[in-house]
Amino acid sequence: MAKNVKVSIEPNTNVILEVKDFGKHLKFRRTNEGLTLAEAAELCNINMRTLIRLEKGFEGVRLSTAIHVAKMFGLKVILE
Repeated sequence: MAKNVKVSIEPNTNVILEVKDFGKHLKFRRTNEGLTLAEAAELCNINMRTLIRLEKGFEGVRLSTAIHVAKMFGLKVILE
């Protein structure tokens, strides 16, 4: 059976001021690629709960994990 992943709203800025902003970018990339939470978590080699926490903008996820997931989705984290 074909999966049906609804594409989330594309963030209107690349500036991340809050953890939730980061999560919106991750969720958009995942859904835009047609990946379910389970599929994306498996590809990133992380727990699905961790991915959910990242996408919802919860604090407490390691920075190294967040950067790893961002890389897996082709995102770059740039500090100015």
